[in-house]
Amino acid sequence: MGTRTGRQLSLDEAERRRLQAAGLFEQGMRQSKVAGVLGVSRQAVSLWHRAWREGGSDALLSRGRAAART
Repeated sequence: MGTRTGRQLSLDEAERRRLQAAGLFEQGMRQSKVAGVLGVSRQAVSLWHRAWREGGSDALLSRGRAAART
């Protein structure tokens, strides 16, 4: 997964960005604003928001870390 500039992110960086999005969702920030703040597509934020809404911040963890927490 990359950014709008095409830069590839490490798994840690990508997870950190998703968790940052969760914090912004908790503050009530709109998805379009989250996309702009984080420099990602609205589609990505929409997917993250759905996962967050259904499973909280844990749903945005990288798969290996999420599995380790269960």
